[in-house]
Amino acid sequence: MVDGVGKLAKDMSVKVLRQELIANNLANVNTPGFKTQRAFATLLRKSMGAGAAQMGETAGVATSKPQGEDEQKTVGIYTSFEQGRIEYTHRNFDLAIDGEGFFVVDTPFGERFTRSGSFTLTEVGLLATYGGNLVMGSGGPIAVQGEEVEVTPDGGVVVDGEEVDTIRVVAFSDPENLDRQGNIFASNNARYENVDFSRTQIVQGALERSNVNPIDEMVEMIALHRGFEADQRSVTLQIEASKKLLERVGDLG
Repeated sequence: MVDGVGKLAKDMSVKVLRQELIANNLANVNTPGFKTQRAFATLLRKSMGAGAAQMGETAGVATSKPQGEDEQKTVGIYTSFEQGRIEYTHRNFDLAIDGEGFFVVDTPFGERFTRSGSFTLTEVGLLATYGGNLVMGSGGPIAVQGEEVEVTPDGGVVVDGEEVDTIRVVAFSDPENLDRQGNIFASNNARYENVDFSRTQIVQGALERSNVNPIDEMVEMIALHRGFEADQRSVTLQIEASKKLLERVGDLG
């Protein structure tokens, strides 16, 4: 019975984490380039004799447990990199990636990668994020000194009719391994290469919106809330049953 309460408590902690992620997703529904986060649970199967661990089935799928083995539920978080819709803003330094890839920005902690193309110019004419991180081109920070600025679909930066640089856009073979830091990502030693512009293009005067679906998030939030309440009732019933059992044992003594 105690084991049952412990399992319910773990399930409830997973639901709390999922609720926190949903709340964060909804808070960023209007954040350019934001990617939805989800929590998932897996079963970690441990050999009780040898102490070796092996990843098992996804939680919720019925599995047979061999004798001498124990199963422990673990929780992970993944990011959905599904593309958000492209929305035209008609602002010259708003850029959207239509296809795979990430913009490269220089931060105090090194290179980082983002899908948010909401850019501006610094006082000295360098292309940057609104947070002050410089946008990287093929030769480093991109200097924009001129009146008319055009960004071509393959990332070329044309100022007053002359191409001055090319925006760096890189693609990861396995973006799920990126280290998420808010709305930007660190490579975490993940391999990447320059994007193939035959499959990707830069759209000037537009932003990629978040891929959060508010309706889906609200539906899941309601389902989680109901599930959490059901777990609470189950915990209460098991605790009450334990108290009654202890009282009977005490009477017998």
